[in-house]
Amino acid sequence: MHGRTSNHDGRSPNRPQLWRPQTTTTPTTTITNVAQTRARDIVLVGLAMALLLAANVESKAPDHYYGREIGRINSFGHGVQGRVYAVDESTLFVKGFAYDGSAPDAFFWVGNSPRPSPEGYIIPYPEEYTGREPPALGAHENSDIILKLPMGKRIRDIRWLSVWCRRFTVDFGEIFIPPGLEVPKPRVLPEFKRLAHGLRSSNISILDAKTFYIPNLHYDGAGPDAYFWVGNGSEPNIMGIKVPNEIGSLEPLRGYQGEDIEIQLPGNLTMYDIDWLAVWCVEYRHNFGHVYIPKDLDIPPALGQTKIAVSRGGLWVDTLSIAIESRN
Repeated sequence: MHGRTSNHDGRSPNRPQLWRPQTTTTPTTTITNVAQTRARDIVLVGLAMALLLAANVESKAPDHYYGREIGRINSFGHGVQGRVYAVDESTLFVKGFAYDGSAPDAFFWVGNSPRPSPEGYIIPYPEEYTGREPPALGAHENSDIILKLPMGKRIRDIRWLSVWCRRFTVDFGEIFIPPGLEVPKPRVLPEFKRLAHGLRSSNISILDAKTFYIPNLHYDGAGPDAYFWVGNGSEPNIMGIKVPNEIGSLEPLRGYQGEDIEIQLPGNLTMYDIDWLAVWCVEYRHNFGHVYIPKDLDIPPALGQTKIAVSRGGLWVDTLSIAIESRN
């Protein structure tokens, strides 16, 4: 894939020139060849996607994976119900949450006392809000809710989750966190193997079932048809799938100079479906470098809790801390 130099007429200097018959290519032949190439590429991409999705059958993660199941909320009033999961060290997921919304000052409430009590604190929902105070909970019927613990708190720091009326100090529903609960964690991988075009990085992390965090990425950008590329097998190969870059584009990769980025697997693909992540040149079928995906993953599900930040100077602090702390 390195550039070649020659005289303007294509002949090397000081070398006898051999006669070759002149051939011409008609426009019709060129169009036919292009069409055949595109058709072949479409077939290969379709086959690769089918093979990767077929691997889902043997995936260690169930079809509907929400994290480590904690259990159902015990309801004491106002129609509260839902099933609670630990997504990662600081995130809870409530599947099928219901609440009639009629209490004046109800919140998701967590604490470390033996039972739900005023000695707790709010998990704001929604996470982003205007004003000084989080809004009280409205009515919900079979909602799926992601709860991010505030103030750097971890699931290991709390004993319970409650739907709690702060004004009247009433517990509408509760669930207790088992002591020593093992929650899914991001997985730290080695750096990219350095094979071509200056590709290198620091240790890559799997943040959740669809998201890679690639810190300190370097690549010279000189590959004409290079992409992030995932697939199955012992080595990167042509039967792979393009992965959008950090801004969701499928354009050939630009150069990177020590940037921290996140990329997400497309469609229904998850980490459980693939064996490697590579930077791959489709045109020349050339592997610039890769990293393998372990089979013994116990990683957070991809429920939308991982926010991708586009930045030339680095990622959001919370994303960085997730990757760094997962090493401990």
